Amino acid sequence: MTIRLSREFLEEQLAKLTPTSYNPYYWHRRYKSKEELSNKYPLYERIAHGDFDHSEYYYQAEYEMYLLEDKLKTCKNVDEEHDARGLFMERRRKLIADYEKEEAKRMDKLKSSFVKTFKINKDLLESIMENFEGDLLDLYQYIKTKKYEQ
Repeated sequence: MTIRLSREFLEEQLAKLTPTSYNPYYWHRRYKSKEELSNKYPLYERIAHGDFDHSEYYYQAEYEMYLLEDKLKTCKNVDEEHDARGLFMERRRKLIADYEKEEAKRMDKLKSSFVKTFKINKDLLESIMENFEGDLLDLYQYIKTKKYEQ
């Protein structure tokens, strides 16, 4: 079991989310996703709101490893440990799959929003993004100050 992020950091990130009630289709999610702003809002506001930030599913997946450690401390036998590992690892696997889908969706939305807002060529945008040092608000300001034409 490799845990990369500290428990304190994960708890801080997850405290910003609303716990969810049981859903048979999304049983693996312990928290609701943060509400995004509508596409009708300007790109700057959507970035500032955090609509394109790192997906919270990753934090949930990483936190499962801490929860598994906690559960294993209370297990009385090997069978109980095996069942706990199976459940927590399956929950983590599903959360990682959700994370990967969500990240791809957010990146596509981000790129299309930049292209639409600034009329910038998508290939040029991708090139700038790959080499840019800074956060999304910095990238927004950088592209805003440049005049890119297709």
